[in-house]
Amino acid sequence: MRGRRDIVGAVDFGSHTIRVLIARQAPDGHIQVLGHGSAPGKGSVVNGVIQDRNAARESLKRALRQAERESRCKPSSLFCGVNGRKVETFIREGNVEIENGEVEIDHLAEARDIASRDLLAPGKNITSSVTSQEWYVDGMRVAEPLGIRGQVLKGRIHFARIPGVVEDNMASCVDSQRRELEDVIFLPLAASLGCLTPEDRELGVAVLDLGRTTTGLAVFRNSQILDTRSFNWGAYHLTRDVAAGLHVSFDEADELVEEYGINPALIMMALEEEDGIPLPNGDGAPERIQLRTSVPGAPDSVDRRVLEEIVFERAKELLVQVRQHLHARGLIQGLVRGVVLTGGASKLTNQAILAEAVFDVPSRIGFPNSVEILPDPARSPEYSGAVGIVLHAFDYRNAVRNGRVEANGAMVSLSRRFGRFFRRYFL
Repeated sequence: MRGRRDIVGAVDFGSHTIRVLIARQAPDGHIQVLGHGSAPGKGSVVNGVIQDRNAARESLKRALRQAERESRCKPSSLFCGVNGRKVETFIREGNVEIENGEVEIDHLAEARDIASRDLLAPGKNITSSVTSQEWYVDGMRVAEPLGIRGQVLKGRIHFARIPGVVEDNMASCVDSQRRELEDVIFLPLAASLGCLTPEDRELGVAVLDLGRTTTGLAVFRNSQILDTRSFNWGAYHLTRDVAAGLHVSFDEADELVEEYGINPALIMMALEEEDGIPLPNGDGAPERIQLRTSVPGAPDSVDRRVLEEIVFERAKELLVQVRQHLHARGLIQGLVRGVVLTGGASKLTNQAILAEAVFDVPSRIGFPNSVEILPDPARSPEYSGAVGIVLHAFDYRNAVRNGRVEANGAMVSLSRRFGRFFRRYFL
């Protein structure tokens, strides 16, 4: 029987699919994914918020059972990713004087508390992954601050502020499976952990975690998190446009988007138009696509070019929003490793080609790395987030064992924060 410390369960509550991974860590630190499970979300999660508790519980139950059968393990607790339009992210700093000249565990906790002090708000929880915290002693960055001698400790820390109701409903789903919600991580950071290399983070890269209803962004350079953001759009916006334009069902619109993807010729034509080269007229007879679910009175077939233009224009518009965000913050110039697309919607045909044209930097699809994955289906981009949650889970467990964070305490209680503040400044 494997010990609790060696086994973790990771859950990605996606709008389209709920995914579960079960993994173990060997004594040498090697991580192996033992089992995976997935189940349709059926609209139970939208924009990171659980909409139908019973449906979400049932989907989690199915995905968890599949992963447990495959792995022959039953984790007692689960780690989850969180994202959505109501999740806010911040990067803050906290400085602490090192009274005895050597960094101790209490100094780390105080620095985190000071950094998050202006983020406390009623009805909100604050979380920070141990993988998104940077530490400096007397202005010099250190990988492991404990035991380092100096005068001032500084923490530069990424926080996610989550509505309490979002976490409460997620915990309720986990509780329904007689499991404990051990910790959460901001999902775009998890996706980055799951698909980036250390060289990517050092040289400069932006990760786009493309989901069904939400897209997450994380930007790195010099191994620092420079920016994170949640956008309230995803693959479903393409589906809606196709369903509206062709008068077909959402299911058929999904199938058409997946089958035809983005026409690379339209990308080249758009670039030529920007350069002042006149666009050619289409040659030959148009290819027509037979439709199965068109509404009464609407055509039962469509020119393929109509479908391709709808998909291209919407996909381009969504990526342009990200480009504008990066330009406004002066981040686009530092992306030496370009833009990495991951998540379920990154599988849209020719999406990376379009991204390279929009951002004018190298672009690629991000696949899970840094772990040994046995189930073939879990090797695809839609599992990058879940793999990142696994990596976070083991880092979190190690930090708890070392005393660097409190168990079940990525979200430290308000009373405990006030207690530390009072002891520091009044005792």
